[in-house]
Amino acid sequence: MKCARPCHKRPNAHKAAWSLIDKGADTMSSIDSAYSSSSRVTGIFSNLDTDALVEKMCAGQQSKIDKQGQKLTTCEWYTEALGEVGGAVKEFSNTYCSVLGDSSMIKAGTYYSYSVSADSDGDAVALTPSGSALAGNYSVKVIQLAENANLSSAGKVSSDGAEISANNTATLAELSFANALEFGGDNCISFEINGAAFKFSRDTALQTVINTINNNRDANVTMKYSRLTDTFTITADSGGADSRVSIKNIAGNAFGDNSAFMIREGTVENGRSSKAEINGAAVTRDSNEYTIDGMTFALKTVTEGTGEETVNFRVDRDYGATANAITDFVGALNTLLTKLGGNVSAKDYSTKYPPLTDAQKEDMSEKEIEKWEAKSKSGILHQDADIKKLVSEIKNAFFSAAGGTGQASPSIGISGGSYYGADSGLLVIDADTLTASLKTNPEMVISMFIGGGGSSATPDMGIVYKVRAALGTYQKAADESVKQTALKIGGTEDEIDKLEERLDALAESYYQKFSAMETALATLNSQSSYISQLFS
Repeated sequence: MKCARPCHKRPNAHKAAWSLIDKGADTMSSIDSAYSSSSRVTGIFSNLDTDALVEKMCAGQQSKIDKQGQKLTTCEWYTEALGEVGGAVKEFSNTYCSVLGDSSMIKAGTYYSYSVSADSDGDAVALTPSGSALAGNYSVKVIQLAENANLSSAGKVSSDGAEISANNTATLAELSFANALEFGGDNCISFEINGAAFKFSRDTALQTVINTINNNRDANVTMKYSRLTDTFTITADSGGADSRVSIKNIAGNAFGDNSAFMIREGTVENGRSSKAEINGAAVTRDSNEYTIDGMTFALKTVTEGTGEETVNFRVDRDYGATANAITDFVGALNTLLTKLGGNVSAKDYSTKYPPLTDAQKEDMSEKEIEKWEAKSKSGILHQDADIKKLVSEIKNAFFSAAGGTGQASPSIGISGGSYYGADSGLLVIDADTLTASLKTNPEMVISMFIGGGGSSATPDMGIVYKVRAALGTYQKAADESVKQTALKIGGTEDEIDKLEERLDALAESYYQKFSAMETALATLNSQSSYISQLFS
């Protein structure tokens, strides 16, 4: 893609650039090192300002450099402008059009919000509905909580009955046990947990031992040391009646009789399952939290025999939360549309306000430079075809049939703003119509937004998927524009290098001619003095 606008010739020299802005006057860049005579002896006999003369004689070549410099600056500004728009598009897409987004409109759960109320203020049971949950009444009685099989130290393991070390970074050899930790012939301890073998040297940190055991999938346990109780515990990661912990000591005395950890060898199967009655049906599970028919039940306290054995819940669809999510999505989209529209409709002042040269900036204040460049950049994306296409496709996503419903967004209260109003070009929500549509036919509204998936034919694709596709198409086009502009920048920089080499050569040739003139004048002056002396 080419630069957004053509480049223009450098202005002519001036003393007060800003005073000429409104007159549209041209200004010119002064010329730098090519016209410096600091290393030359010039003007001694002719009294001419050689640098100024050479500068004027090379003005044509300098003009070519200025023109390429403006072209380069314009392309750089264009790339920056695309980056700003691209950043806004990416942020919106990541937030609303990705399943990982903070306000994802792709996830079904966004459209299935529920309110849960209970007839008790207790926390014996918690209910969390998901997108596939069924609204209605739920009664829960907790008969037994699940426990995982576990082993614990028979008593305090430290020598002082307080703690074996100040922190877990201490090595095994540094730990202070009541039953001294003994190592095998290779200065290591070794053992098996649930058939998984472990071996540690005396220089291994306690935390490394714990982490290694806890991260081993075959052992499937969690080991902890508590400084509060001064004991070790090893708990099976899987619960229920079938959970187990099996310990076998191999070398050293970490486990077994009179062991440092005070945990015996052998196998324990002291786990148990949770038991509950949900809506009168008996439910047995290996954990205290599980999901049935889209409803997650978290059992926390036994209720049987407490006098309030059953906790009753009422679960209702929360259409207000869904309407708020849709409203936030449309509001963020309007913000993006405003930014996009502002870029394509901005007036292009590039002809009257071309990029400034360094010499022009020297004669201007920072505020004047800022004002000039703001004008110069304002229309950099004026009528950009890719942005106009993106805006059109976003609006079409709402105003064409979506999600296989045969309906467009106006049917659920989302329409376009008034042509002459402040909301012209934006999306407007009728909150009452949207909420009523959700209550009357929620599945139709949900299908309109996320029906069909991202690979369906356009009429079957939901609004969110259409918007996501439009954003993705723009990002690819913008990336290609940036790539092509980078090539253009590289070519322009090469051209500037060539022109500057020619300028240096041209200036040097003029300086040589002036030098020859000074030499001739010196000779003439010498001869004139000689003749004057003869006649004197």
